[in-house]
Amino acid sequence: MKNVVLLGATGSIGTSSVDVIHQHSDIFNLYAVAANSSVAKVAEIVRKYKVERVCMFEPNAAKELESVLGMKVLVGMEGLCELAADPKADIIINSLMGAVGCLPTITAIEHGKHVALANKETMVMAGPVIWDKLAENPKSFITPIDSEHSAIFQCLEGGKREHEVEFLEITASGGPFREWPIEKFENITVADALNHPVWSMGKKITIDSASMMNKGLEVLEAHFLFHIPYDQIKVVVHPQSMVHSLVQFRDGSLMAQLGAPDMRIPIQVALTWPDRLPLDTKRLDLPTLAKLTFFEPDFNKFRCLALAFEAGRRGGIVPSMMNAANEVLVDAFLKGNLKFTDIPRHVETIMAGAPNVTGHLTLDQVLEADAEARRLTLDLIK
Repeated sequence: MKNVVLLGATGSIGTSSVDVIHQHSDIFNLYAVAANSSVAKVAEIVRKYKVERVCMFEPNAAKELESVLGMKVLVGMEGLCELAADPKADIIINSLMGAVGCLPTITAIEHGKHVALANKETMVMAGPVIWDKLAENPKSFITPIDSEHSAIFQCLEGGKREHEVEFLEITASGGPFREWPIEKFENITVADALNHPVWSMGKKITIDSASMMNKGLEVLEAHFLFHIPYDQIKVVVHPQSMVHSLVQFRDGSLMAQLGAPDMRIPIQVALTWPDRLPLDTKRLDLPTLAKLTFFEPDFNKFRCLALAFEAGRRGGIVPSMMNAANEVLVDAFLKGNLKFTDIPRHVETIMAGAPNVTGHLTLDQVLEADAEARRLTLDLIK
């Protein structure tokens, strides 16, 4: 029986993770959960699965949950890291949204945990730091939850074949605006951007998908997860979202992983690899798929994707500053305080002012860059 700590228990990944754990309750025990502020949802999970430890990021929510459950509730970043380091924990599922997920990932690695990672910002912000931490803590390892990285992970047989790669192809649905002319982008509303054609996700990641920043973040994550240079990573738009990514090998073989667009599949792969267990989910019926289409992304229309590649190639603190600026701008867009087209425009401004840091990157540098980019972005949009 493996004890699982689920960070981000009430989001879409968290909800799917609970279902996977429930389907294999003979193997996994939901030992601890954390969320931001959804008191009722967390209380339901704790009672139903007899969860032993809980954390709420928002202090008032923690107080309320304590009174509801009659048990101690950890608070904030300190609480998240305490759960990530818990001696009884075997697996840490990190499905937190945004930069808040970085420190818990690092804490889990420092304590020798298996990290099932859905928080791509961890690798975007601090990829070199994560590399160092994994080298220092050989008992710890990461398995990816994002469907694209799970597909690559499976094609590479758990990372055993990285040296045989010619290039990676990360698939993208293209979001709701793949067929919109660029002239219409100035008038995109929040409702338009949240209308994703395939996936049901949280608001922030849905906006990132619409701008294709999400795919840009995945490019950086793939670089750090699989040790593949940026020049060997491609993005291909695949509207049907059945092929989750592909690997071109140096002998000319092209390997793809297909599956229904259901996040429970990559979650289970991340938890059980290299074993494959039964899962109650939809199966693909190839004759009914009709056709699968692929085409190159429009980097002019989706400027965020181009900026992400630029940030990755510049390295240092630039990815951290790009990610922080994007988080602030997406929040402002969701609140109706700026246009959709302002997101890439302001991200580019923040990146242009980002210093190039050479040499060994430290966690302090990453966190300072994140805070500085947030301050500069808020000043920019006042």
